[in-house]
Amino acid sequence: MERIATMTMTTSSKPIQTLFRILSMVQLLPTSAFYLPGIQIHTFHLDDPIKLTVNAMTSIHTQLPKDYYSLPFCVPNTLDTHGQPQPQSPQMESESLGEFLTGQKIQNSPYEIRMLKDVSCDIVCQTGPLTRVEADGLRAHIKYGYHHNWIVDNLPSAAVVGEVQVQQGRGDGERGEQLLHYG
Repeated sequence: MERIATMTMTTSSKPIQTLFRILSMVQLLPTSAFYLPGIQIHTFHLDDPIKLTVNAMTSIHTQLPKDYYSLPFCVPNTLDTHGQPQPQSPQMESESLGEFLTGQKIQNSPYEIRMLKDVSCDIVCQTGPLTRVEADGLRAHIKYGYHHNWIVDNLPSAAVVGEVQVQQGRGDGERGEQLLHYG
C-alpha cells in the first residue's frame, strides 16, 4: 500500500499563505526601477551646475601619467573676504584604492558648466607669460602626446584613440583657433 503525502492547513501556516498571496499580487503591479552599484540618479534642471573634475594627463607614447596641474593651467578659485576670486590649491576628490593603483589623480577644476546654458569664449583665468622652463615643459608634454582627461558628472568626457591632428580655423567666420580632432 502506497502512502500519499498530503498537506494540511494548520492555523500557524495561514499567515504565511496570506503573505505569499499578497506578495504574488504585488508582483503583478506595474513598476519601474533602475540601479547601478555606486551610481545615484540625478535629474538636472535648467541652469543646474554640472561637476567637472580633472584627472591625471596621459599620453599615447608613454606610460607615465602626469598631474594635471603640473602644467600652467588655471586652478580653482575661492572668494576672499571682499568677494574677489583668489586662486587656491586644487582639492583631491575622493579616491578609491583602484583609482590610486591605476594612476588616476582626480581633482576639482575651475570650469563651470551649467545645464542647457551655452557659453562661448568665457575667460576662466589669465596667467602671466610663461617662463622658459614652463614653456619647455609644455612643449615636451605636447611632443609626447599628453592629453587631458576631464570627468563630467562622473563620466569621462573624451579620450584620445589615435594621433592628434591640428587644423587652423573652421571656415565659418571664426578667428583661426586651433581645433583638435580625435580619431
